[in-house]
Amino acid sequence: MSRRFRVSGRSVSSTIAAVGLVLASVSVIGQAQSGAEKGAAARKTSWGHPDLQGIWTSDSVMGVPFERAKKELTAQEKAFAQKREALEKDQDPRGSNVVWSERALKQKIVRPASLVVDPPDGIVPVTDEVRTMMNDIDREAKRYGIGITSWEDLDLWDRCITKGFPTVMMPLGYSNMYQIFQNPEFVAIKYEVIHDVRIIPLDGRPHVNSQLRQWWGDSRGRWEGDTLVVDVTNFTDKTFGTQQALGGFRGGGKDMHIVERWRVNPDDVLEYKATITDPRSYTRPWTMAVPLVRDTNELFEYACHEGNYGLHNIMTAAFMKKPGAAAK
Repeated sequence: MSRRFRVSGRSVSSTIAAVGLVLASVSVIGQAQSGAEKGAAARKTSWGHPDLQGIWTSDSVMGVPFERAKKELTAQEKAFAQKREALEKDQDPRGSNVVWSERALKQKIVRPASLVVDPPDGIVPVTDEVRTMMNDIDREAKRYGIGITSWEDLDLWDRCITKGFPTVMMPLGYSNMYQIFQNPEFVAIKYEVIHDVRIIPLDGRPHVNSQLRQWWGDSRGRWEGDTLVVDVTNFTDKTFGTQQALGGFRGGGKDMHIVERWRVNPDDVLEYKATITDPRSYTRPWTMAVPLVRDTNELFEYACHEGNYGLHNIMTAAFMKKPGAAAK
């Protein structure tokens, strides 16, 4: 976390060790022309690629809504919003988690009306199937620990499996840093809020076999001028409706396709845009944009469940809230 860290009791697996070796290699090759020293969009690596390296954060747009509020709500939408507000107050009466939440950085950056920039109304164009999920108050209540009967009632983030796309790019309370490494063949992105590193090949190789489906999909990158364009496919249906809620987003399915664009502008702001397409989830493609600024902090381990006690405690608390439940 960028303002604090957790101590983990988890053992370091061989997979993580292998990723560490990859990062070490990428970091050594990619140290040419540090971003802080150059501070301009024209900055290049020693091999000629635009230099995206360094630690970035989305803290500067904390508080910016993901979607814009609708100007007019139906009676059903108003009733649902009131019920959800009651759920939030029941779980957090003061309306702010003062222990973990970070504060927005006071940097000179244009704060948009919403992080969804297309469609023009700033609202994710969900299908009827997703809208039904959004309007299910019992399903929504489980997000706040109410009515949980199984671990399957929790989303993938509560279970510390994945933050998922595009949620991982959102400034959500804390741990909003991203560390980028480069070499001529790869770009590696280390995300503070999860326990994984994303490796993006740049050598023109095709996507993996369509039968191979992954939580994070399969990424392939290319340079278009000063912009890194990343094509992401091969998602799994296990993410549909199971990711942490983000406006109208509940997680896309196996046919989700994301095109990302990463570019450092002349003000040394890393512009991130992602266009998401998924015929099951959305009636049309939509785009989100998150400006990232440099962060002088370092990334510490984010251990999530601390040995998976978190899930146990969530389930215990949920059962204790049931009428007639007795402490054991």
